[in-house]
Amino acid sequence: MSIREIVIISGKGGTGKTTLTASLAAVAEEGKILADADVDAPNLALLLHPEETFREPFRGMSVAEVDRARCTGCGVCEEICRYDAIHVRDGKAVVDEGFCEGCRVCLHVCPEQCISLKNFERGTIRRGDTALGPLWHARLNPGGENTGLMVALLRKEARKEAEASGAQLIITDGPPGIGCPVTSSVTGADFAVIVSEPSRSALSDLRRAAELCGILSVPFGIVVNRWNLSEELTDAIRTTCGDEGWSLLGTIPFDVKIAEAVGAGRIPAEEMGGDLPELWRSIQKTGRLKR
Repeated sequence: MSIREIVIISGKGGTGKTTLTASLAAVAEEGKILADADVDAPNLALLLHPEETFREPFRGMSVAEVDRARCTGCGVCEEICRYDAIHVRDGKAVVDEGFCEGCRVCLHVCPEQCISLKNFERGTIRRGDTALGPLWHARLNPGGENTGLMVALLRKEARKEAEASGAQLIITDGPPGIGCPVTSSVTGADFAVIVSEPSRSALSDLRRAAELCGILSVPFGIVVNRWNLSEELTDAIRTTCGDEGWSLLGTIPFDVKIAEAVGAGRIPAEEMGGDLPELWRSIQKTGRLKR
């Protein structure tokens, strides 16, 4: 049986994306693997409480390093670097690791052959067992780079385990926004759930996320969280979905009990009541996740 992957994203942070991911995992009866692709601020583990079984460093892309003892400060590397990542200062070439793309050009043009590539730990990839299934998650170190690559590796590990275990479903908690990590989490997925909210910025954020899914040819549907905080804005989202031909999968009300459950580190599946399994059935049907 083929593996189906659903990724939950949002145009901005704070829409309840992680809460919805954990809650959907709680009602999905299929054998599943879980992944948290929001590697800059992973929160899914706060609700799933994994027992760690695996950890490895993430090193990402190599960057240039100069042997200052051999460097003559000739400036050839500075002239040739298209990323403006290397400059001669006080008679020695200095690499700005934040700009270096590891392209190796400076290695080849340096007349003293004093430049090499170095690799260092940028974060950690982890696996843990939870009551709902295995969870793959990761965290970048502060200032870490290559989030897109880290997300891709994380998804790869989740799929490998799904194939080995016979799991039918991968549920991924994606990052917010539309940047590189979101692109990496959505690319190749079977279906994306975009979580919106009834705020004034919601429609523009929703449009950006929907446009990204369209560019990547990933089918998607919309969930409006905390819809009852503004029925007027929720109606505006409904109207936009109708005008654009977007699938409105369902809505989730704001409820103090849901917030209290999340604050206590619990999945609020029970507090969401019948709306949650109905929403999951809508996602399965619209995303054709069940075969």
